[in-house]
Amino acid sequence: MSVQIQRRLFTVQEYYLMAEAGVFRNNERLELIEGEIIQMPAIGTRHASCVRRLMVQFRSVRETSAILDVHNPIQLTEITEPKPDVTLLQFRADYYSTAHPLPDEVLLLVEVSDSTVDFDRTVKVPNYARSGIQEVWLWDLEENCLEVYRNPTGNSYSSMQKLGRSASISPLAFPEF
Repeated sequence: MSVQIQRRLFTVQEYYLMAEAGVFRNNERLELIEGEIIQMPAIGTRHASCVRRLMVQFRSVRETSAILDVHNPIQLTEITEPKPDVTLLQFRADYYSTAHPLPDEVLLLVEVSDSTVDFDRTVKVPNYARSGIQEVWLWDLEENCLEVYRNPTGNSYSSMQKLGRSASISPLAFPEF
């Protein structure tokens, strides 16, 4: 007799209970994606440099217009809580002290990808679309290009542009930027 093997998926709440119980090592790079705990690779120098460049660029957005966030969780669903590289969040006076941001509070989400580009493109971007995040940028370090995803429809985005180094772009939320 054959038995079907099933995965045990976790909720965000269970994920945090495990962290509080000390199941994970300190500074372990983990994300909860579709109920699975994913161990993310270490951040390389090119990746870190790109995140720093984005931080410098986005610092000029007025603090009362958006909160610049780096490597912090956003809760997409009860079983998915990624930690994108950079997000611009709707301004909140409490700086999200009572709960992690939700999809409708994300003005722009940026993933910088080198070794995880396929995972980011085929798993994370569709999750962001399903959650209704209006704009996602995927900075592909392997191809040295920026993929701009806009207008979520189901599991994907109706608009995707691939931009090279000389191109310029403004976030939908900040067209003057």
